[in-house]
Amino acid sequence: MCLTLFCSRLSAFMFLSPRASRNKSEKKRRDQFNVLIKELCTMLQGHGHPLKMDKSTILQRTIDFLQKQKEITAQTEACEIRQDWKPSFLSNEEFTQLMLEALDGFLIALTTDGIIIYVSDSVSSLLGHLPSDLVDQNILNFLPEREQSEVYKLLSPHVLMTDPVAADFLNVEKQIEFCCHLARGSLDPNEPLMYEYVKFVVDFKYFTHVPTPSCNGFESAIARAFRSATEEQICLVATVRLVTPQFLKELCNVEEPCEEFTSRHSLEWKFLFLDHRAPPIIGYLPFEVLGTSGYDYYHADDLELLARCHEHLMQFGKGKSCYYRFLTKGQQWIWLQTHYYITYHQWNSKPEFIVCVIKAVCAGIDYKPYHKQTLDREIASKLCGFCCPSGTLASLQA
Repeated sequence: MCLTLFCSRLSAFMFLSPRASRNKSEKKRRDQFNVLIKELCTMLQGHGHPLKMDKSTILQRTIDFLQKQKEITAQTEACEIRQDWKPSFLSNEEFTQLMLEALDGFLIALTTDGIIIYVSDSVSSLLGHLPSDLVDQNILNFLPEREQSEVYKLLSPHVLMTDPVAADFLNVEKQIEFCCHLARGSLDPNEPLMYEYVKFVVDFKYFTHVPTPSCNGFESAIARAFRSATEEQICLVATVRLVTPQFLKELCNVEEPCEEFTSRHSLEWKFLFLDHRAPPIIGYLPFEVLGTSGYDYYHADDLELLARCHEHLMQFGKGKSCYYRFLTKGQQWIWLQTHYYITYHQWNSKPEFIVCVIKAVCAGIDYKPYHKQTLDREIASKLCGFCCPSGTLASLQA
């Protein structure tokens, strides 16, 4: 009797044990699934989604988010510069700047109605325009009248929307190329306009958060009409190259005549110190120039005159340099003039280093914004008369 009861209980336990184990495993999986769903829901709520969502909605919106992130990642990778031909020690921005300088080109971003929303700094040395003067201007204003209608057709949004060929073209995001003339900048508004023949290589890109161009306080009607429901806009990102290489770049002119900074040099003219006022003028941070020779940054046509000025300094202990050109970090030339003197050790009276007060010059020199191949030696001699062998001290005192 007891044996029969024991066997029946044992068989019941053996039958129920697998079922209980499966139920326990299923419950554990359901609990884990619910925890993960709850975490996803919390993350989605942080991105502006509703507080209450069912499981299917949570999963669907998670899939949508992951797909969007995948598209963003693919777009970012497409914009990244390939590491197999970009030096590892250069950032993307530095490498892009070097490439633009080598190509005699600059970057420009336009809305579809031709409003400039971005232009790189290299436009200054190539066309004589400051980037801040070009932003919010219409690109058509810088074209000759005979070319405006043709370029407008390439940029006009209603042409892009109504032309099926253009619409298909935009879907595959290919490039277009065209050539036109762009007006050069000038300091004298009375001078006739000069045009440079350039080549545009344009990419059509969809972007969100595009800066809204304004005209007389209200947004362009064309831009509003073309904006999609998702607030994505087509922008034209172009590389603009000079068709004729420009071997002589425009001199960059500093606007404030009284900007100055202080530096110290060794007797061999190597940088020992650079104060905090220098970076806005020359672009270099102090640690970037310390230990380098000042002659590395001077224009080749000015080296002979500067060497004579420095010989005068070593002879008399103080002086003033001629006007000379200094190469900034942005690869542009600016006019500078230096007042300097030698400091001596207080115990042995030996010369220690040279203290320089360097002024950025934008007035007092009669030169054109697009200077000639070499500096006019006659003018340079007048500016540096005190450096001449005859009458050196008299010129300095004057």
